[in-house]
Amino acid sequence: MVTALSAQTAADNKSANSDDGEIVRLSEFNVSTSRDYGYRASNSIAGTRTDTPIRDIPMNIQVFTKDLADDLHITNTVDLEAYNAAMTNGGADRHSDNVIQQSYNNFIFRGFRQNWALRDGIREYDPVDTQNLARVEIVKGPAAALYGLSYPGGVQQNITKTADFNKNFTELRASYGSYGEYRGTIDANLNGSVGGHKVAIRVNGANSETHDEREHSKGYIRLEAVQLGLFLTPTTKIDGFFEQGKKQLPNGLGYFTRSDPNAPDSRADIPLQITHPEIPWDWNWSNGRNFRSLDTKLYRGTITQTIGDNFSINGYVQYSSRQQIDGNGWDANGSGGADAWESGGGWITTNGVDTIQSGYHYRDWSNNMHTYGATGVYKLDVASVKNTFAFGAAVWKEKFVSRAMADSNGTLLVYPLQADIPITIPSFPPPGLHPVVEGDNAYNHENNSNDYYFLNWQTSSLDNRLKTVIGVNKTNIKLVHWKDGVATAPDNVYSADKVSPLYGVTFDVTKDISIFALRATSLFPDSTKDSFGKQFSPQEGSSWEAGVKVDMFDGKISGTISAYQIEQKGGSQNDPNAININTVKWDADTPEQRAIDFPGQSVRPLGDNIQGGKQRSRGFEADLIFQPTPNWQIVTSLAHNNHHFTESAVAATIGQTYPNHVDTQYAVLSKYTFSSGSAKGLFVGLGAHGGTKILVDYVDFGTEKGVARFQDNPWYLEAFAGYRYKVFGYNTLIQLNVKNITGADDYAGWKATGSNTVLATERYKVDAPTVYRVTVGLDF
Repeated sequence: MVTALSAQTAADNKSANSDDGEIVRLSEFNVSTSRDYGYRASNSIAGTRTDTPIRDIPMNIQVFTKDLADDLHITNTVDLEAYNAAMTNGGADRHSDNVIQQSYNNFIFRGFRQNWALRDGIREYDPVDTQNLARVEIVKGPAAALYGLSYPGGVQQNITKTADFNKNFTELRASYGSYGEYRGTIDANLNGSVGGHKVAIRVNGANSETHDEREHSKGYIRLEAVQLGLFLTPTTKIDGFFEQGKKQLPNGLGYFTRSDPNAPDSRADIPLQITHPEIPWDWNWSNGRNFRSLDTKLYRGTITQTIGDNFSINGYVQYSSRQQIDGNGWDANGSGGADAWESGGGWITTNGVDTIQSGYHYRDWSNNMHTYGATGVYKLDVASVKNTFAFGAAVWKEKFVSRAMADSNGTLLVYPLQADIPITIPSFPPPGLHPVVEGDNAYNHENNSNDYYFLNWQTSSLDNRLKTVIGVNKTNIKLVHWKDGVATAPDNVYSADKVSPLYGVTFDVTKDISIFALRATSLFPDSTKDSFGKQFSPQEGSSWEAGVKVDMFDGKISGTISAYQIEQKGGSQNDPNAININTVKWDADTPEQRAIDFPGQSVRPLGDNIQGGKQRSRGFEADLIFQPTPNWQIVTSLAHNNHHFTESAVAATIGQTYPNHVDTQYAVLSKYTFSSGSAKGLFVGLGAHGGTKILVDYVDFGTEKGVARFQDNPWYLEAFAGYRYKVFGYNTLIQLNVKNITGADDYAGWKATGSNTVLATERYKVDAPTVYRVTVGLDF
């Protein structure tokens, strides 16, 4: 893993004695989770890329430990985001924990859109199964000086488990849920000595079958991961890492909606279940065989060399691949997935008769990526000033391909509009299925690359009370894009480079309280294209942030409170009045064709991405952990954010923000563990999160432009209880999780007003169930 900054206060890099009496030296490039105490983490690797006390880092950093994820039975990093109030994931499927992709353009971090995270300092597109994660660290605000490319809102750093050289263990877990879903996991570690060299291997695996209250919702999750570690010498360590995963979730699980035929200008959007109340909300026309799926593979090799007490170097090479298939078969166009607009069919009315019609389509997205880099860290004490210099480089290259197939004959399967009918499909694709090589959303591919070079200088002085950091990063970007499968030359070639500085200072006011200030920048190539395939300039961010870090009363209160301002220029933004590829099709269609291509729609489709202007985000956050007693932990997160566009090519968008933005959010989690008496081994906990209203969209209504529409942000409550005990000398666990105790609603469409002069501003509520899961575990 490449390193950008080094620790000010060096972590203890010697572990306990191994079985054969040899002392194993651990790498400073890996965070030590052994110092995690329940939900509290004292050190971080995401803020400096080395194992460093959080209090010494001039950044707002929030850490989610493995204990927290296990207690809440969180199996993927998307669901974990609910307990970071600075994040909003508007596209998450609240009915399922089978997440195929981080919601594209719906994930908001401090007011800014983004859709990827980091894995051990390296870019990763997809949500990660928590089974192979040691912890998740959130670095808030721009961090280009650390990672070369970063979004202005911040980065989510997922830390992979590593092979343990000091103990052998096996952890087995099995869980079963309300709707028949089950999950089994294993985490096993074995270490020893081969030819006089310390060796360790760690294996993680997960196998899940997912269900929810919706019909035809059965999906699958599989994960296999192997970590190898070898000390060639006491100062030379080699690591190997392999991981592969697969996820599948059926298409067609969403809701069908259409405008109000009696008041088409009201911007109402009426779900099928309202028009046909005999159809229950949990019924859908998914055939259970057209899966959205994701297959991933990752290979990594790392070498860490220590030279004396003051110099160390770390190098890595990694190859990874992913194939995401968003549609592969018959789809009734109700999924809302990435292929929904291409599948054809849907809720169709012909001669006054309502039917559901399915079309056939195929769409995939494939990425092949390789990256390599190295970092050197040198420590030098000059008088009473401790200095740490970090320097290095990294290279990232990616080949992206998207393919589609369509049915030239327009074959449709027709089903009656009633529940509990068999959803049968042909055994073979339609005879007119052919590759799509031209036009919007056809075959296209990209060759993208970036490299960066960095130098950072950290100091510690005044008896370790004053810590400073000065960093600079030079990043080069090149994007090459072919928009179809017949082009002989690229349609877009874009290059950019930027020098990104960072300046930060932390000062210990007392032994319990420190203050910090930070000036930071960010750079990221805008991944959003308009519907015609146009590429936009990179997003460039800059920020000021200041705050207080506390670690008081022997750890009873710890955390960060800060205020910030972030500005971004470039990138893209949404213009609700811009024409798009569907507008062109609408204008070219006859009324009869529109009834087929745009079922139930009477308004000319508008809205697309355009070149971004400038935007600004201001806010404050408080992430605190309270531990009133050794057995009682409370985690809190509060964030208030004001984000809007300050400059734009479209005057109406100035003052607007992104859909799914929330002004104020909160999250709280409390756990109590009984350590004595008859209840010894019992633990109970309660988690909650919510906030102010969620922005859904902007619409033009009559003479009013950009009218904002909102939905409630329901108060979500969950609880857990568990008991740890011994059976035949083995540590055993039984745990119950209850999700959505408050019955927080889902939302669909917009309620009809019955009048073209009254805008639809209230959404239809859909009951979301309370879900129960039981987990049993065995450790040995």
